[in-house]
Amino acid sequence: MRLLLLLAVLLVGCDTAEVIPEADPDPVRAPATYTVTFDATWSADTHPNDFPGSSAHFSPLTGATHAPDVTLWEVGGTATEGIRSMAETGAVATLRAEVEAMGVSTATFVEGGIVGVSPGTATAELTVTSLRPLASVVTMLAPSPDWFVGVDRLDLREGDGWADRVEVDLVVYDAGTDDGATYTAENAARAMRAPIAEATYSPLAGTTVGTLTFERQ
Repeated sequence: MRLLLLLAVLLVGCDTAEVIPEADPDPVRAPATYTVTFDATWSADTHPNDFPGSSAHFSPLTGATHAPDVTLWEVGGTATEGIRSMAETGAVATLRAEVEAMGVSTATFVEGGIVGVSPGTATAELTVTSLRPLASVVTMLAPSPDWFVGVDRLDLREGDGWADRVEVDLVVYDAGTDDGATYTAENAARAMRAPIAEATYSPLAGTTVGTLTFERQ
């Protein structure tokens, strides 16, 4: 009888024991909207050697908010056709198609303003979510063979929420799709694309040409 009573107590204890849930490694966050400001400082004052004068400009701010396992571009990686088109011509239709093909739960396309003459400013607006907490943004520097500036997989998460403000200094990248080595070089498409890397053209190498600032609304 005592044995039966002991078993009954143990069974009741198992039924009423508190179940402690596992910690959520990435808490669900409410969506957050950011204003992205591109402050282009590239000018005859900052880069006097060979500066292209009034033709100096940038293409529309373009990119995506996306999942952590998505890469639009990265240093050392090979440019997609969308990145090539953006870096060489400023056109964004192919990049848009690449982003939209990923599905809205994975990536959402972003397009904003343009710096028609540098120096100048342009803005865009983007929304991040728990599923799409990262931002990648690019814009072509022109005239140039295939040079661009931007951020790759910028994580806007902070603690259990979102960062209020993030500012990034912008260096110039070579998309690796054209062999041109000066601002106004003739088209020289590469048969095999080189990895994306910082531009080595002397007026730009090791310098910044502006900032991207993400401010939560």
